[in-house]
Amino acid sequence: MVRQGWLAVIVLAFVGMVAACGRPTMDLSEALSVTPSSPDNAAGDAPLPMPRVDSGGVNHDALPAVGDCIDADHKTIACTQPHQGEVTLVGDLPDGLPSALPDDTTMTRSTLPQCRDALADFVGGKDADATDIQAWAFWPQADAWTQGERWLVCAATQIDSAGNPLTITGSLRRALAGAGFDKYQTCTVSSPSHSQTLQFGSCDKPHLGEALPGVQALGRSTDPMPATDVINQVARDRCSQELVSYLGTASRTDITYTWRAPDTRQAWAQGYTNLICYAEAARPVGTRLEHIGNGPLPS
Repeated sequence: MVRQGWLAVIVLAFVGMVAACGRPTMDLSEALSVTPSSPDNAAGDAPLPMPRVDSGGVNHDALPAVGDCIDADHKTIACTQPHQGEVTLVGDLPDGLPSALPDDTTMTRSTLPQCRDALADFVGGKDADATDIQAWAFWPQADAWTQGERWLVCAATQIDSAGNPLTITGSLRRALAGAGFDKYQTCTVSSPSHSQTLQFGSCDKPHLGEALPGVQALGRSTDPMPATDVINQVARDRCSQELVSYLGTASRTDITYTWRAPDTRQAWAQGYTNLICYAEAARPVGTRLEHIGNGPLPS
C-alpha cells in the first residue's frame, strides 16, 4: 500500500494550459472584437500551475499497480471507495538523469509526456485536454533518490475549476470512450480568445467558452516545436471544422471558434503538444451550445 513519499505534479492541462490564443475569423459583438494576442511567457515557465504533494519517503516495494486507486493520503484503496487518483502507469524514469535529484522543471520534462500518453490510453480517447480529467505524475523524493530509486507512477485524476483533485468513487477507465466526453467537458467563464489564464466553471451555468472534442496533436514532445504561424494555420483549419460539427451549422455570427496551443519550447518539452479548439459565444450562455444549429443563443 502507498502510504507516504510522493512528490507529485498534477498536469492541469486545462487551467491556463495553453497560452497562445486563437484569432476569431467571424464577426462578433464588440465584446469579442479585439484581436487577441499570445500572452507573454518569456520566462519559459510552464504556462500553468502544477501543485506538488510532498509527504515523506516511499520505497519501490510500496508502489501501487496500474488500476489501483489512491486517496488523498496516497494510500491504495478500492476504487469503489472515495479516492483522488487512479494509477495509469508504473514504470521507470528515463536514463540519463543526474545522480542528485533534479529540479522540478527537469523532472516534469522527464515524466509528464509519459503520464499524458498513459492517460489517453487509460481513458480511451485523446480529448482529455478538453476535459477535467488530467494526469498526475509521481517520482522518488530526495532520500529515495539517493538510495537509487528511479520509479515513475502516473495516475488519472478529475479536478475542479481551481485545479484541485476531486474526491470521486468509481473508475475513470474508458471514461472518454464512446459518448463519455460530455460528462467531463470543460467550459470557461472567461474568454478563451482574450484571457491569459482561463477561468473555468460549469457548462450548465453562465459561461463563454466550451472546449470542443477532437483535440489535435501537433507532434511529440521530442519533436521540434512548430512555428507559431504553422500552429495557427493548423488551428484555423481544424477549429473551423470542429465548430461547424459541434454547432450543426456554419452560418452563425454570434459564436466563433478560437484555440489554445503551447507557446514555449519548455511547455512543449513537458508534453503540452496539443491544440484545443473552443466555441466562444458573444455573451454568456447557461447551457451547452452543442447542436444548437441556427436557434437562438440560450440565456
